[in-house]
Amino acid sequence: MDVYKGKISKEILGLFTSGTGSDEFFSYVGNLVSVEQALAVFGILSPDFIEHENHVFWRAKASADATSGLRLVGLMVTETGQLQPSSQRIDVERYQNNFSVSQFFSKWEDTSENSVSRVGLTDKDYQLCHVFAQQLVRYWKIALFECFPHRTFEFEVADDLLDEYGVCLTFWQPENSV
Repeated sequence: MDVYKGKISKEILGLFTSGTGSDEFFSYVGNLVSVEQALAVFGILSPDFIEHENHVFWRAKASADATSGLRLVGLMVTETGQLQPSSQRIDVERYQNNFSVSQFFSKWEDTSENSVSRVGLTDKDYQLCHVFAQQLVRYWKIALFECFPHRTFEFEVADDLLDEYGVCLTFWQPENSV
């Protein structure tokens, strides 16, 4: 018999403060997550995208007028580590697609652990944010491929990316992509 494990290790359940003692995701979700909450998570795994002048951006809610007033300005890091405006497509996409995972969540599980380690998070929450960001990358790559099958995208997950704080992720098209 061959066993093919899922993409998220079940060991991560040990980091969950709100655990039910479950050692697998189905019991955890079935006991603690509503169908509305589960569907909302699926919704952010496949966000809306817009294309404007060969630039691709994710949006929480895209509409026909999503590019109205859109300034194609990004940020780049200089050799001295300073941020400066840039109109290069890579810099524009990297900046405008920057998503702070740790700032996104307004609800955190209560914990007796008061030690803040990195980017304002406990060690557990920091690890969970990184796992969450990596899963967003996985699903956003699929969603981008479905919308733009002839383009390639690069992703980055890092702390304090550009002008955002905390665990962040972003994506852009490499120069030879379009």
